[in-house]
Amino acid sequence: MPGILALKVCRLTDIPTIKDFSDIWESALQGSGTGLWDRNVATNTIRYSSTWFDILGIDEPEAPCPMEIAYARVHPDDLASVQASMQAHFERRTAVYEVEHRLRCKDNSYKWVHSRGTVIAWDADGNPLRMVGTTTDITARRNLANRLAEEHASAIEKSERLIALTTELAERTEELRAAHRLARVGTWRWDLVRHALQFSPEIWLIFGRSPTTDWVSYEQMRNLYYPDDYDAAIAKFAQIQITKRPIMLEYRIVQPDGSVRHILSHAEPILGPEGEVVQVRGTSQDITSYYKIEAALRDSEDHYRHMVELHPQIPWTAGPDGGVLEVGPKWFELTGMTRSQTLPSGWIEAVLPEDRPRVLLLWQESLRSGAPLDSEFRIRRADGGVSWFRARAATRLNEAGKVVRWYGSLDEVTDRYAAEAARRASEALALRVLESTSDAVLVFDRAGVATFANTKACLLLAQSSLVGRTAGEIFAGGHAPLLEALNDGGLAPGRRVSLEFRLQAQGLWLETFLFGGEDDVSLFMRDISEKKRTEAQIQYAARHDPLTGVFNRSEFFTRLAARVSRMPADASVALLCFDLDYFKEINESYGHPIGDKVLRLIADRLRRLLGEDDLICRLGGDEFIIARIGPLEPADVEQLAEAVLGTIGDSLVFDHLVFSVRASAGLTLDSVRRNGIDQIYRHADIALYEAKRLSKGNYLWFRPEMETRLAKAKALHSDVAEALNRQEFQLAYQPIFHSGNGRLAGAEALLRWYRPQRGAMSPAEFIPVAEDSGLICKIGVWVMQEACRAASAWPAHLSVSVNVSARQFELDDMADVVREALAGSGLPAHRLNLEITESVFIDRDSSNLRQLNALRSLGVNIVLDDFGTGYSSLSYLDTFRFDVVKIDKSFISKITNECEKHPVLEAILGMTRALKLPTTAEGVETPAQLAHVRRLGCAYVQGFMMGRPGSAAQLLETREMPPTPALL
Repeated sequence: MPGILALKVCRLTDIPTIKDFSDIWESALQGSGTGLWDRNVATNTIRYSSTWFDILGIDEPEAPCPMEIAYARVHPDDLASVQASMQAHFERRTAVYEVEHRLRCKDNSYKWVHSRGTVIAWDADGNPLRMVGTTTDITARRNLANRLAEEHASAIEKSERLIALTTELAERTEELRAAHRLARVGTWRWDLVRHALQFSPEIWLIFGRSPTTDWVSYEQMRNLYYPDDYDAAIAKFAQIQITKRPIMLEYRIVQPDGSVRHILSHAEPILGPEGEVVQVRGTSQDITSYYKIEAALRDSEDHYRHMVELHPQIPWTAGPDGGVLEVGPKWFELTGMTRSQTLPSGWIEAVLPEDRPRVLLLWQESLRSGAPLDSEFRIRRADGGVSWFRARAATRLNEAGKVVRWYGSLDEVTDRYAAEAARRASEALALRVLESTSDAVLVFDRAGVATFANTKACLLLAQSSLVGRTAGEIFAGGHAPLLEALNDGGLAPGRRVSLEFRLQAQGLWLETFLFGGEDDVSLFMRDISEKKRTEAQIQYAARHDPLTGVFNRSEFFTRLAARVSRMPADASVALLCFDLDYFKEINESYGHPIGDKVLRLIADRLRRLLGEDDLICRLGGDEFIIARIGPLEPADVEQLAEAVLGTIGDSLVFDHLVFSVRASAGLTLDSVRRNGIDQIYRHADIALYEAKRLSKGNYLWFRPEMETRLAKAKALHSDVAEALNRQEFQLAYQPIFHSGNGRLAGAEALLRWYRPQRGAMSPAEFIPVAEDSGLICKIGVWVMQEACRAASAWPAHLSVSVNVSARQFELDDMADVVREALAGSGLPAHRLNLEITESVFIDRDSSNLRQLNALRSLGVNIVLDDFGTGYSSLSYLDTFRFDVVKIDKSFISKITNECEKHPVLEAILGMTRALKLPTTAEGVETPAQLAHVRRLGCAYVQGFMMGRPGSAAQLLETREMPPTPALL
């Protein structure tokens, strides 16, 4: 290891230079790979010995070298380490300056060197004046170490591959054995020299015997074979010795229990050095099950053939193209056509010419769509007569869903056509009457018995036949005045009556007109059930919430007013206003259908909890109100509130989901005669607002000071609305640094509100107000324009990050906002980072994803902010390709020292590395946190330790992180 030149500390002018010692040291250092250097810290220059220049192959200059040139020779990746080590020695934090780094040679290649030195002169204030040291070429040593490491790694890799191959070979061998066992396949070898055979364990199992490795003689083989098959099988195997070619044969064996098995064997010869067959090897498989299947198939085919011959239907099959493949023998008897005349498309010649176009059209439509065929047409019989037939067919599909075969039948329906023709003729008159009216028509004689009914009457009353039945039978349980008019001549001739009544059995409402004749009574009816249901639904909908079935706002307050008007003077009204905490998150996480179901289940629970005299109403969204009237005490109302919140808090389980829902409530108990319903309701609503603000999951009584506080909150809404017009908003910029080199990468624009006479207001107070009111969209436009305008004056390597709220995406104009800000400021798109949270994907995700893609097309960078909290999901990273992922500061704040483990943070950063996504760690406030996130590979860091939010001018004064112990 090179030594350090130790000189007595004295005045700078009294110390000899390297030049003064050149004659002494040159001969000693020549060829040693070590050079000397002498740095004048006061002038920021450095001198080198000739042996130092020999290391780099550089000509020795006459004058001292400026330190800027000296540092320019250091490899860029090593410069920070060299400067940090030098600075540490200057600050006396190290006894010796010592570092390994690379220096650029004359040919622009780099050599590894070991630099070592010490300060030998200090001024009166303790500042370094002069420093000397040595530089040694260690390139060969570094190269040797690298080569040894590579060879060691290669050896390990080859060893691991050999182990893997050995393991894989064992697994493949076991898999092959298992496959043979499962497929009932075994191997065997026949030694023609030894005149014996050897079987694998699987062969012995096929033979029904215990496995053995013993050789099997020919006589033993004879006992294994079925007696009739042995000689033929042995002769077949013997052919191999002559032909020297593989063979395949089937034969039977006999197991010890006497059962016979069918065997399929494949065999091939093994030749000796002279070309002679010395061994035969092969496989044998038990194929007994295949023989049984073939026998069953033949039996099934015989059974099917006999059924076809005896069945009156004519079966047929066709291919995917519609060509007929097979047709039952009755077809040939019926038509007199031959098989060749019929297949594949000649069958159409048997169809009457006038039916052929329709038949072919239906057949082609079924072939095209795959829909079942159902067609009726006429066929010319062999005897010259004509018969009606019905053809039906359906498809058989393969695994890919393609048609492989059509199966159909042909039924003669001539008798049905004849019967239908006769019926149509006899009913022609009745059909004309029925078609002349849109009403259902019934005619009763004076005894109340039906003598005529049209089809509409039968359909309306859901009865196949009405003629011959009495009015009491037809309208069982019907309207009494109707039955009186129809029975025993209750309706005088010439009289007309109109009635509405309900048939309970059918659940129908009927509008009826009766006309009295001389000998009968005519009844005209029409179904008005839908009209009645619509009226009932309209009345119900006018009073009830359509989702939960409880009263709506109008009906609730109408009923409450009616009850209050009847209440005694000493009675009070208790109102309980409540809504569900974090219900929005349920809708956003699981969808509105699930949220609706939660509301319905909670409403059902509350209906069962409340008494008959209580009123419940859904005001909208997840907000409800309950009213109780009577002589009440505060304790009674609190008991009701606790019961309501407890009922809501019981877990909801449905659709494999479990929800624990909480609610907040506001209570009021007052006399209507003193304050009125509207005022009491307002007080309960204000108490609810305070309950949600202060302590969710609980209830609060109304107090007058709550109303004052609410008025102030509304005033803040108004102030936020005017703040932008009064130019009270400003932007502060917090620096973002490169984690590796500590250089400034850009800044995050943060919104600040400075109110005249009242000072600054925390963003945590006014931004939620802007979000709730929707003003964040208008404010966001100003922030985007102002941030782009400011950043356009920054150096070209700095970017600006702007937070974008999910509310800003609701107007579907984010791309236009960004495009106008970029165009107005001249800022290049790649220098603008838009920070969004996962909430952008929760609601209106398809619309927001479309807007994100539009923003990406502008060239801006999209940053996923606060990752790891809220609704973080890997699906967001799969849905959209972000440019940077920003790790939430809650993970960074947990780091207390550099070496401790943080599995969740490490998992997140491991995932982003796998996805090749750069990360920013926000909230880095300690050297330990900085060192930890650097070690884990965070590309960027941000935090108060490195830079607080400030003006754009303050930002431009910052070029790199301030020095901290973690940076040196």
